[in-house]
Amino acid sequence: MDHIKLNGKKTYEYVFNYFSEQILSGALKINDKIPTEREIAEKLGVSRNSIREVMHMLEITGLIECMQGSGNYVRCDPMEYMMKSVNMVMALMQIDYAEVLNIRIGYEYAAVRQAIHQAQPEEIEELHRILLKMDQPMSSKESAKLDVEFHHKLVSASHNRLLILYNSMLYNLMDQFIENFRTKILMN
Repeated sequence: MDHIKLNGKKTYEYVFNYFSEQILSGALKINDKIPTEREIAEKLGVSRNSIREVMHMLEITGLIECMQGSGNYVRCDPMEYMMKSVNMVMALMQIDYAEVLNIRIGYEYAAVRQAIHQAQPEEIEELHRILLKMDQPMSSKESAKLDVEFHHKLVSASHNRLLILYNSMLYNLMDQFIENFRTKILMN
């Protein structure tokens, strides 16, 4: 990778900042075709290799899609990358269940507040149906599955895209947490 410094930054940082500014300013939107590597390299005065490296990084993160023979397009599908990144950070920081529970309580409180005003009648009926079903005798695994379903539907009923995104991003961790936590409660 090119490590030339432009304005005090390494080349790849300079190129990454260019793409960030294009997206944040609205110059690039979802499904827009991105100019060719050559065009961007000429515009920024950097090598095509630097452009290619940053494009590859953006593709890995789910922000662009490189389609052979067609070009590169802005996308917004960073979920898998974000989930892996957050899970690795949580493992490295040795985040425990109490911290996860506190975050969950916080964002579900916000989801409940918004669901009160935003949920459609059929969403409320579905939440009620799940709660009634959870009162029935069942295995801890079935109970945990319903618990997870209830919490996902609750967040969805908020109609807050950031809460929904956050919930989706951490759903593997949360699902595992809910299942383990619920199993411990039922065992006790």
